[in-house]
Formats: sequence, structure tokens, C-alpha cells
Amino acid sequence: MSIYTTNFQELWKDGRFFAQIHPKNASSQQISSDESLVGVVLAVASNLLGEAYHLGTVAPSFEPTQDLAVYDTLTQILPVLSEQSAFFWDRAARPLASYLATAKYPIHAQASHLIFWWARLGGLMGVTSVESRVGCQETSATVDGSNIEYSWAIPSNTDPSEEFNRRVRFSIDPFHPEHGHRLPGGALFNYLISPEGSMGLVKPEPGSNVWKEAIEKWLFPDLGSDECLDGMTYGVAFDMAPSGAINLRMYYCPPFHPSLTGIQTKTNLTLYRRGDMEPMKDLVKILHPSLEAPLDAFLAYSRGEGKDRGLSFSGIAFDVCRPEKNRLKVIYTYPFQKPCLTPIPRPKVYTKSDSKKLTDIISDMTLGGRLTGPRVDDAMANLSKFFKRLFPYTVNEVEPEIKVNPVVPGPDGKIDPRMGIHLLYYFEFVVGEPLPYAKVYFMMPRLGTNDYDTARSTELFLNDAGKPGAEGWMTNALAHAHPHRALGKRNGIHTAVGFATKPKGWEVINYYSPEFFAPERAA
Repeated sequence: MSIYTTNFQELWKDGRFFAQIHPKNASSQQISSDESLVGVVLAVASNLLGEAYHLGTVAPSFEPTQDLAVYDTLTQILPVLSEQSAFFWDRAARPLASYLATAKYPIHAQASHLIFWWARLGGLMGVTSVESRVGCQETSATVDGSNIEYSWAIPSNTDPSEEFNRRVRFSIDPFHPEHGHRLPGGALFNYLISPEGSMGLVKPEPGSNVWKEAIEKWLFPDLGSDECLDGMTYGVAFDMAPSGAINLRMYYCPPFHPSLTGIQTKTNLTLYRRGDMEPMKDLVKILHPSLEAPLDAFLAYSRGEGKDRGLSFSGIAFDVCRPEKNRLKVIYTYPFQKPCLTPIPRPKVYTKSDSKKLTDIISDMTLGGRLTGPRVDDAMANLSKFFKRLFPYTVNEVEPEIKVNPVVPGPDGKIDPRMGIHLLYYFEFVVGEPLPYAKVYFMMPRLGTNDYDTARSTELFLNDAGKPGAEGWMTNALAHAHPHRALGKRNGIHTAVGFATKPKGWEVINYYSPEFFAPERAA
């Protein structure tokens, strides 16, 4: 298994992929704007870029696309860094712009987030075709090869017409924009929290690097922060705040099928296929002693009811914040279909399962009944309702059970490793909390009929839960963000639909792929 080393100082200074903006370039005085949308966007761009780039002008006849006005304005005024940059500005930043607009983020925040994407994140998207990637070409982000996954965290009580009616987030599985190999998360972390890389939008708290250093040392004691293990997913997740600020998460998922010759005796990566999670105890003692209690609760389940399901470690994730505010998110899988043993990275503690019955899913979500109380009972009642909306054929079943779509090889005859998964779980260990929080992911490429039905089912469930909103708000917003094909044509845009237990209740999170390389894009 190859190890790739990158000269990051050279990469960050390559203006084809990363805008050359330095703290000294930023405007020392905040430039005010008129009250027009174009005026606000120009002011935000001027304040963030300063004199680093000459901004273009907006044509007098400018007529932006509905809910893409900020994106269309920026497309006119921002310079094109390279063909690679233009490719991903169209295929990755455009859906993000649509999400931000339909979620009613303030105009200044939409502009700020999109300018940050243009300046700092387009270069992390890699080369413009899967075939041009070096080493392991698969990504843990999606089944179609897109290495970015968006998500909406959808409150049950906000109207979609309200400002900031849902939280927009995304994660990137980063690749080198020229050479095509994966990039390690440690070096990206260091860049994104630096004055130059953060552009003043990522504002790490003191101690934000403590967990990162401990976890990387535990996972890769023999690798430097500029070295990348081929096939390893080093994910960086971005949470878009309505203020324009950005919160980071990091996650690390071992290779799909690691052949760790020469490395396995020196690192902890072999944990990925172990049910024995005893080594994790050493890590949580380093991170925060209060994490031992929720880990013990999870271990009791994994050694008991979960043992026969082959529960295995697959990755780890955490927030970029002070240790006392952090959450350990450990990813687990239940292998169920060879040769697909792919871990799926998501923020929290993850498990891949062969469960198909609703009763089994509830058992997993409650750790066999160890998680109890009115909050958990209410969440499981709503999970049951959500399950029956997502899979309406189970409504009249005494013991509801989901049907799994057959795995279909791609045009090249290969089966994407992630297609071996139809359910995923995480368990989130929060500093100071005695028990974990659970989330289940329904992997819709294996479970859904098409993207329209999945979006419509989610909307109907939220309606059942009392969420206000006009008919079709969710399907319309999704169709607006992904106009390259009809939602009802097939699965693919929905990577997963998640249902999480939270300290104050529950939450629905939908996950999406931009389908960079969809056949419809070539039509």
C-alpha cells in the first residue's frame, strides 16, 4: 500500500487551485454596500479579497437565476483560476449556492461561504475525472465517484420560507488537484485554521488541535502530517453558519480493503476489522476521562447483542473545538455482503448493519434498551413513523422489514464498495455525558426507488411531525440544486437519509451527491 507525500507549501501557493489571498491583502476597513444584492456581494468580496484580485463588473442587463443570484453575481466578478477550478465551481459550488439560497441564508453569508469555497476548497476536489485519480480511486463520500457530500440538518419546527430554515453542511474527501492522489487531513487542518487558509472565517478556539494531534498519533504513529496512506479517507467537514463563519470537523476512515504489508504492525489501522474495541479505551483516556462511560455502554452492547453481527471499527471523527466541548465520533461497520466492506465516513460513531427489520434498528439505536427515557421513547416513536414513510410498503406489516435493492455493476463491470452497505449507525460520545447518542443512516442507493420518492417521503414525515411549509418545498429545492436530471429517474443524488437522537429530541439529516460524473451530464 502506497504512502504519498505532498509539498503543501508549494500546493498552497499554486494560484491555479488556491486563491492567493493573504491576511495583509484583506481590506483594513470594512467596505459598506448599498442595499442591493449585487452591492452586498461586491462588498463581501472586496472585504475578503482586498487587493489580491481585481473583481469583474456586473453587466447592466444582469438577470440572475432565481435562488442563484449570489452565485451568478460571483461567477461574473470572480476570476477563473484554472479549468479545474471552473469545472468544480460549476458542478460543486452551484449546488451549494442553491442549498444556501433555498435555506434562506442571509445574502452576506451566502456570498462569504461561496467565496471561501472558490478560494480554498475547489483545489481540494482533485482532478476532473475518476480515471485520473492516482492509487485508490474510490471515495467514501458517494457511490458515483463525487468526493463531496452535502447535507441538510432539518428542524421539525421551522417553515422553509423563514430565514435560515435548515443548516447546510458538506464534507470533502480531498484529492490533489494536479497529481490525483489523496491528501492527508492533518496538513489540511493546519492550513484551514491558519490566518491565510481560514480567511478569517474559520476561527479555531484555543486547544482545537489537541484531539487532532492525539488521534493522528494513535492512528498513524509512523506517518507525518504531510504523508497520506493510499485508500485512507481523510475527510474535512464544513458547517455553514448564518453569520458567514465556518465550523470544521475532521474524520479518518481506513482503506476499503487494506493490505498493510510493512505497516500493519506499526499502526492501529487494523482495528478497522476488529470487533474488540479495547484499544479505544487507551485513546479516550487521552482525549477526556469522561468519555470512558459512554464507551463502556457501547462496548457492553457490542460484546453482547451486537457481537454476532460482526461489529467492526471503521473510522473516527471529531469537531474542531476545545476538548471540553468536543464529541468523539467513532465509525463502526457490520460487514454483510462480500466483497463490499467499505466504511462510510460521517460525523459521529458509525456502524454498518445487515439489519432489515425495524425492531432490530430500534434495538441498535437504543443499544439493546440501554438508552431509555421519555426523550429516547419519543425519538423511537418518530423513527418508526419515518421508517414507514420512507418505505411505505411496510405500513401494514406486523414486523416491518425493508427491501434491499440488488447491487448493479457500473459500466466498467465493477461494483462500488459502498454499494455493500444499506444501513449505517454512529454513536456519539460527548464529553461529560454518561451515555452515547445514536443515529441511523438509510443508504438510499440500496434502499430507495428514486430521489423524488425519497425527498417526498422525508417531506411527508416532517409534515406529520408538524413542520410547516408549502407543498413540495423539499422536492422543489432539491430539483433546483440538481437540474442535470429528473429526480424521479433513479437513485443517486440521495446518498443517505439520517435520523438522529439529540439531547433535546431528534433530527432528520439528508445527504446528497452532486453526481459530478453522471451520464446525464454528458448528454
